[in-house]
Amino acid sequence: MKKLLTLFILTITFIYSKAQNTYYPQAFFDKKLARDMLAFGNSTIEGVASTKQKTALGIKPLLGEKHYAKQGTVIMLFPVTPYFEEFYNMRKKYESKKTTVYMSEEAFKYRVEALTDDHGRFRFEKLKPGKYYIETIINFTATASYQKQTGTSDAYNGYGGYLYSTPIYNTFFYGYSAANRESKFVEIKQDGELKEIKL
Repeated sequence: MKKLLTLFILTITFIYSKAQNTYYPQAFFDKKLARDMLAFGNSTIEGVASTKQKTALGIKPLLGEKHYAKQGTVIMLFPVTPYFEEFYNMRKKYESKKTTVYMSEEAFKYRVEALTDDHGRFRFEKLKPGKYYIETIINFTATASYQKQTGTSDAYNGYGGYLYSTPIYNTFFYGYSAANRESKFVEIKQDGELKEIKL
């Protein structure tokens, strides 16, 4: 019995490991380049972080309700190095429910963080000219609905004979929690520039 249980656990572990793929960029991570790109300058990037509830097809409607990032939401800024470009392209190409793309721990350290205020605003100061990638995860509560048949309406002729039935549907609403990743590439071309963005 113990042998069968062990075999079962090993089989499940093997199937799960095959279903979950993990990728890392293979490009060389240049620490000096990343450090130089994050050196002090005189430019600022500021903006507002918000997201929209996705439809059943995973699309954010243009006129959908905006959910602003809660106070204290972490906004991350990364220098766009060749390593980061490979990471981003891999994530765009391969990421799915079964595949995850990660940066190395070392590369992930080379970032700057800001926190949102109670209106979802954030600000990065003392930046050099260059290309940056800004990303955050916005948690929010949304409302969705579904229809359920709750009865039928019967039709009869003038003699009381049954003709047909029509289903009666009611709409039910429910709340749920969700999280969306919002991101943007931003380029500062001149020292002292102020960039206003929306995530």
